[in-house]
This record gives sequence, structure tokens and C-alpha cells, in this order.
Amino acid sequence: MPKNPKASGPIVEPKHSVGFLLRLLEHTLQQAMHDGLRKQGVELSFAAVVALFGLKFEPGFTGAQLARRAFVSAQTMNSVLRHLELDGLIERRPHPDSRRADSWSLTEAGLVELERAHGVGTSVFTKMLASFDAAEVTAFLDYMRRCIHALGGGDLGLPKELRSGLEVRPAPRRIRATSSKTPASTARGT
Repeated sequence: MPKNPKASGPIVEPKHSVGFLLRLLEHTLQQAMHDGLRKQGVELSFAAVVALFGLKFEPGFTGAQLARRAFVSAQTMNSVLRHLELDGLIERRPHPDSRRADSWSLTEAGLVELERAHGVGTSVFTKMLASFDAAEVTAFLDYMRRCIHALGGGDLGLPKELRSGLEVRPAPRRIRATSSKTPASTARGT
């Protein structure tokens, strides 16, 4: 039986594996955070940590706003918020602009738990970036920001305290390799 020549070549071109690698990085990062939180006795989901983090910088956010920030459905965030409220980590108040929405804020206990989770996150991110030098970390962050910007993602509703450095800088100009010949010698054919 003859071989299909297309089947023997690469299945995926490197540029097409970017999405897969980004998703794998996201999954691996969430798993590392989950494992780190459990080892430190912090009984919070990744979505709960994002919700607490959001409320630290934007007290009074609604569940819908927190859901967008955590990339989860409104129903999932509603469940997360109810658990956080039962645990005494957040409190609910009527939203000043909407009778249908609740306004959420951190309690002192929530702030303490967030600080514990922040310590885990710092450890995970340090481990993730350990093989990069400072210039590579800066470049990596810049590449991600530029990709987000290119796809129309903007700042994704980040609090103003975290937006610094999100302005997208143009790609550095590439310098073409120059010939060792001078322009005059090139014209003469030497």
C-alpha cells in the first residue's frame, strides 16, 4: 500500500502550535497554583483567588465583572462568591447603580487569605520564570502584551494599578545584516 506523502510530514507547523502551547501553559500554571495553595492550606480555587484579587483593587465589583476578570461564567462566579461569603472572606451589599446586582468587598479575613494566596502565586511565578534572565522576562511580558493587543484584547479590564507597562510598544526595528563591502566597492564590483 503506497504511503501518503502528506501524512509523513509534520502534522503541525510551529506557528500553529502557539495556541496549544499557550493553553498548556495556562493549564499547567493553574495546576501549579492549585497544588501550591493546597500545600499551604489555602482552600481557594483559582477563580476564588482571582475574585479576591479583583476585590482588593476594585471593591464594589459585581459578580459579572468578577466573572469576566476570572474568565469564568457568571454562574460559576456566583457559586464562588457564595462560598467566599459563607467563609466570611467577602461581604455583599446592594449595588448603588443596580437593584439586580450585588456589590462585593473583601473582609479582613479575606485580605489575610488573599495575602497567603499571593505568597503562593509569587512562588509559582518565580519558579515558572526562573530560567529567564531579567531581559527575557521583560521581553516575554512584552510579547504577550503585543499578542493581546494585536487580537484586540486591550487591558482586559485590569485595575489601573496593574495597567502600567501594558501600553504596547511597537516591535523593535530589525537591523539588516550589512555586507562587509562598502557601497563604493560594491558599485565597482570589487
